[in-house]
Amino acid sequence: MVEQEYTLEEISYSRKEDRRIMESVLKGWFIDPKTLNFFSPDFDYPFRFKKWVSLYYRDEIINKTSIILKHNNWIIGHVSIHIDGINGKIFHLYIDANHRNKGLGTKLMKKIEDYGIKSGARLIQIHIQKKNMLGYRFFKQSGYIDNQKPSSNSIRMIKKID
Repeated sequence: MVEQEYTLEEISYSRKEDRRIMESVLKGWFIDPKTLNFFSPDFDYPFRFKKWVSLYYRDEIINKTSIILKHNNWIIGHVSIHIDGINGKIFHLYIDANHRNKGLGTKLMKKIEDYGIKSGARLIQIHIQKKNMLGYRFFKQSGYIDNQKPSSNSIRMIKKID
């Protein structure tokens, strides 16, 4: 991986220009109903950006940030975190299919965990769909511990970051 080709940027869904760009990116990523269902099974196909923003990026949800990963100025990755006191919750980690298995997910996670630490978080959690074994292995290798509830459709994974 050539470091100069990849950049990380913080974005805000409250900024009109960031929303415009992310709407285009996300619609491209979720053009396939299977990809959308795998990523977020509660979301109906076709992907609706306004619903996405209203559910996850409302202004009243404070202490959240989103980081994008760019390759030659093209967005190829995204992750968000919500900080609530000493707890952080990661959501919407996605790497474009053409750029996977290059260590880019790790790069995004390092950045978002550093943000969590600077924001006072001591514990970060993420929920992974049970069918997402690649995601499960990725987080396991990244130091997250399985904290699953037996009846749940997802696996809750946690990591101490202090």
